[in-house]
Formats: sequence, structure tokens, C-alpha cells
Amino acid sequence: MYDVAIVGAGPIGSFIGKEIASLGYNVIIFEEHSEIGNPSHCSGLFSTNIFDIVGKIGILHPAKKAVIYAPDGSKLRIGNDKVRGYVVDRVKFDRELAKMAGAKGAEIHLKERVKKVKYTDISTSKGEYKAKIIVGADGINSIVRKEMGIGAPKILGAAQIIAHSHLDEDTVEIFIGSSIAPGFFAWRIPLFDDLAKIGLASYKSSWLYLKKLMKKLKVQPLSISGGGIPINTVERTYARGMLIVGDAAGQVKATSGGGVYPGLMCAKCAIKAIKDALERGDYSENALKNYETCWRNGIGKELKYASYLHRLYTKFRDDEFNKIIKILNDEKVIKIINEEGDIDYPSKVAIKIFRKKPSLMKYLSIPARPYRKRI
Repeated sequence: MYDVAIVGAGPIGSFIGKEIASLGYNVIIFEEHSEIGNPSHCSGLFSTNIFDIVGKIGILHPAKKAVIYAPDGSKLRIGNDKVRGYVVDRVKFDRELAKMAGAKGAEIHLKERVKKVKYTDISTSKGEYKAKIIVGADGINSIVRKEMGIGAPKILGAAQIIAHSHLDEDTVEIFIGSSIAPGFFAWRIPLFDDLAKIGLASYKSSWLYLKKLMKKLKVQPLSISGGGIPINTVERTYARGMLIVGDAAGQVKATSGGGVYPGLMCAKCAIKAIKDALERGDYSENALKNYETCWRNGIGKELKYASYLHRLYTKFRDDEFNKIIKILNDEKVIKIINEEGDIDYPSKVAIKIFRKKPSLMKYLSIPARPYRKRI
């Protein structure tokens, strides 16, 4: 009987495992892949806030600036000498966190897929286990979430390549427009040695639109990956003896698709709820409900606002994107973005921009467009 069993050795699962094991509890982590962090579908651009939580691991170089391209080719340049985030080696990042968990005493079982979970019981491809609390940190297709009877979040399809493509090391590029990536956006992020990650997410065929972008940028893929980005949190994240965290719970910023920072913030709530439950010996729904109350009252408020901004964004046509970029291309607005911008908390800067540019308010009531339908 383990105190805690965690399904998924991604950064969220490993972080929880590290923290709970450091308290002296018996922790086991199951990872279905043979290697930690591989395959990785992440863009690898992390906010600075993440490293305040886990320490500076896996960093390649800082990101300070961004260029946002409108559909008509016009540009919005933001950023200065301030470090806004870091481009990371995602495989190394995940592995370092897993090593930390192992160093604190957590057992990590690689290449062991969890097939079924039921309160205290875990059935895997290699055996049977028992745990007082089971944590689902197993991504968008979470087996733990399914066994809890909770519906899946809405999913954006994502596709990404690594290619030879030169751009300044401290600058990332964003491409917006319904002709570029319907419902979301595309990105080009510098790695090293003139290599870059180029990808996009969309409610339509992400690979079809990525091929168009590759042609536009005149690049050829050296490697290809794909995955899904959950949009909107699920209705409930706890049950008797069980919790779901991170992508499994849809705890992802709908504005950027980033899930590591909100996942870690929710993980902090999970750690506290698990610790309290273990100390009391109470693993009931009522005891674990504190986890959901904690994250919804914390980062959950920002996730809700990001979801609202995402719904607005999906309604824009290309001509509207062009007009918005033109409005934002103002020294006073750029100053607000540079001084107040935080990709983990977009609500703060969005409110100030609306106050500075009330002409943007008209875009809050644009009717839904039919292109949102998936194909």
C-alpha cells in the first residue's frame, strides 16, 4: 500500500511526487513511455514564473522580445531588455524534475502503462498496486479522469516541426489570423545553431495549416511532432481518493496554450490537500474537495478569464486582426505591454489596454464565426 500513486511523470506529476516524498510518504510514479520527457510536443517557451517554483533547470536561453505578425504582414514589436521567459530543453526539464522526485524517495516506474484505476487499486501493464490517494497527471487522455467519470476538456490540435530557420535568439515570432491558424496562432521559437521550433494549434487541421506556414517561411522539417492542447477546465477535479491535475484537468492558459505554470500552481493546491488527507487518514470526496476550492480560488480565476479572452479571439476575421494590430501599434500601448505584460496573467495587461484604447471594446461583441467547426 503506497501513500500516493501518481500517473504520469511529466513536470506536474514529478513535482507533486517530489514534494510529497520529501514529507516522508511512500510515493510511486507510473510513466507509460520508456524515457522521461520523450516524446515532447511542447513549444519550449516558459514564463519566468515557472523557474521561481522549480529552480532554473533545462534553460537554453532567455526570451526578451516578440514580433506578432498580422495576416496582412504588418508587425507588432514588443519587449525590451527585460527577460520575459526562457526557451527550454523540454526533455531535460522533465528529466531534471523526475530526478528530483527520485532523489526524495519517489519510485518511478518507466514503460508501465496504467490500464485501470479504482479507489485504492491500480492495474498496470506490469502488475497490481494499491494507494491511499491516486493522482492523475496523465495528460489530455487521462485514464484517471475517465475512471472518475469526468468528461474531457475541449482540445485544440497542435503540430510542430524543428527546422533550420534563423532569427534572433532572444526573439520569438507569433503569427495570427484565421488564414494562418483558425482559432489560435502559430509560432517560431529559436533553439540554437539556427534551429527553431515552428508550430501552430487550430480547431481545424493543424498539420494542413502548418504545411502552408512552412511554405510561407520556406523551411523543411527535420522532425515532426503533434499533440493536443486542452482548452477550458473540466467540471470537477476530485473524487474519493483521487485527484486530476494539469492537462488531465484542462488547467491550461487558453490564451497561450501553456500548461506548466498553471499546472504547477494547481499542483501546490494538490500537495496541500494530499498532505492534509494523509495526516487525517481521510481520503473522502469531502476531504479532497479542498484541492478544487484552492485552485479555483487561485489560478483558476485567471484560467477562467483566459478562457473568456480565447472565446473572443476565435471570433475574429483576418481584417479584424489587421485592425487590432494597427490599434495596438501605439507607443503608449506598447509601453503598457512592456511594463505590465505577464503571459501567465493576461487579464492585468488586457484591462489596462482596453482603458487606453476604448476603441477595442467593439470587439467584445463580435458574433460567432462558422469556421470554428472542426474538420
